[in-house]
Amino acid sequence: MRYIPLLLLLSFFSLSVPACAQKTTVQKTKTKKASKKATPTEAGPVLTFERTPCFGTCPAYTMQVYADGRVAYEGRHNVPLIGKKELKLPAAVVADMLRQAKEAHFETFATQYRSGVTDMPSTIVAIRQPDGSFKKVTAESAVPENVQAYFTYLTTQFDRLGQVNGLESDK
Repeated sequence: MRYIPLLLLLSFFSLSVPACAQKTTVQKTKTKKASKKATPTEAGPVLTFERTPCFGTCPAYTMQVYADGRVAYEGRHNVPLIGKKELKLPAAVVADMLRQAKEAHFETFATQYRSGVTDMPSTIVAIRQPDGSFKKVTAESAVPENVQAYFTYLTTQFDRLGQVNGLESDK
């Protein structure tokens, strides 16, 4: 009888030791996953581009552009490529788009250029900033010349990539 408390005490310790060991193993696994370095593709897009629909035949699509040139495209309305597709740009073209954004002082653009007219299409551009956040600019009308020039450059590049030739343009 005097051994019963000792057996209970040993049983208690034998049950609690595996639980402690399991927690240590889980923590080590989490540390290993957190230390894995992300590639540019895993880090997310560096630029997003969207053309919204109108009450006419305006092309509507979105593109998420990655630093390595991969482009996640989704054609929505009035474009030859409908649905989700993976397209490719040369990485040098992506770098040029970002360089031109810097030269145009994209970070100083207003977040919206709108007239309030409901049937106007919009062009929406978001660029990853050095701190990792995105600066998003929506252009519909009353767009300053420097903003218009950059958006026209992007629209031309992306329309060509998405094969939007011959369709009505919003700009």
